[in-house]
Amino acid sequence: MGHSEGSGRVEVTVANQAAVSSAGESSVGKLAQFFPDAVAVRIPVRVTGLGSHGTAPAGSALQENTVIEFGTPDEVLFASSLPLEFEDRVRLESSDGSLKTEASVVAVQYHHGRIAVAARFVRALANWIIKR
Repeated sequence: MGHSEGSGRVEVTVANQAAVSSAGESSVGKLAQFFPDAVAVRIPVRVTGLGSHGTAPAGSALQENTVIEFGTPDEVLFASSLPLEFEDRVRLESSDGSLKTEASVVAVQYHHGRIAVAARFVRALANWIIKR
């Protein structure tokens, strides 16, 4: 179990979380401090970069598998090695199909060759696990 002193937030570490690097956890955790409604989650997803207007040229979309580490009713936070920038669009898809949506990057924080990304859903999700 870990904890963050002085933040009022308690982080619970589960055994299967050990595979995530501490650098990735700490950078996303630091970014999460700017999102007071953020809740720790672990949702494996495929992230596809769609460019600044949500339409990447055919065959040029970059994608990777990552884990949503924090979520709010409107945003998700995750570590990425994709060249994402503010206002870029991304597609988020879970392997079981329960999450399939687009989001717009609202914050990035660089840390050791990876970035912590916060992305806001383009449309409200009816089945998102975090509610107001």
